[in-house]
Amino acid sequence: MKIEIWSDIACPYCYIGKRKLELALAEFPNKNNVEIIWNSYELNPNRPKVMPEASFYEYFSEGHNMSIDETKDTLHKLETLAKEVGLDYDFSKAKAVNTSYALRLVKLAKEYDVADQVEELLFKAYFIDGKNIAEEQLLFQIASTVNIDNEKAQKIFNSDAYLDQIKKDMEYSENELELEYIPFYRFNEKHIIQGSIAIEDYLSVLKKAYAEWESGDSSGESDLISGQSCSIDGVCG
Repeated sequence: MKIEIWSDIACPYCYIGKRKLELALAEFPNKNNVEIIWNSYELNPNRPKVMPEASFYEYFSEGHNMSIDETKDTLHKLETLAKEVGLDYDFSKAKAVNTSYALRLVKLAKEYDVADQVEELLFKAYFIDGKNIAEEQLLFQIASTVNIDNEKAQKIFNSDAYLDQIKKDMEYSENELELEYIPFYRFNEKHIIQGSIAIEDYLSVLKKAYAEWESGDSSGESDLISGQSCSIDGVCG
């Protein structure tokens, strides 16, 4: 059974949701029959690819129309939420750069069947390690870690490779699925979750979708569940 996910590396709820889904799958006896498919949704294509002068707090404050104090309080709550699933977010170090190169690396990683590993490494670099995920050296290091050919990784920086795939992901999700928030999950091409939800709720949808997939009967009502998310205009709350 397929679980399709639309996400961006810069979406804090996408990493939290990834971990929660993994914890749900750990409790699911048929997890070896589940395929995770990563699709792209770039929240802010206009962000610079070079290191911004503004801090992440300033970037978030401007985008969410908050004061710096309100921003720090909001992001502290997000750090606490992440800790609940074992993720040590540190927004004091985060670099709010363009995610296009990173998302293109995920597309390349699909060809090597290591997209999930690359997603994990990119999320960690962004939210925990405070690294610039638009930097060539970092992306080459990540590619090397999962044994992606360096010459193929280089194409991400000297060509338009995979940009069309990202565009198609976004157009399909908006036009066909009416995506408004990420992370966005589709289970068995039917059940929809928009946002990060409780582990037990992921498990519940997983069990229902899998039973339908296994039986070949998907005539029942579709689920549409909302959780904590980032909207497609880049507002996270």
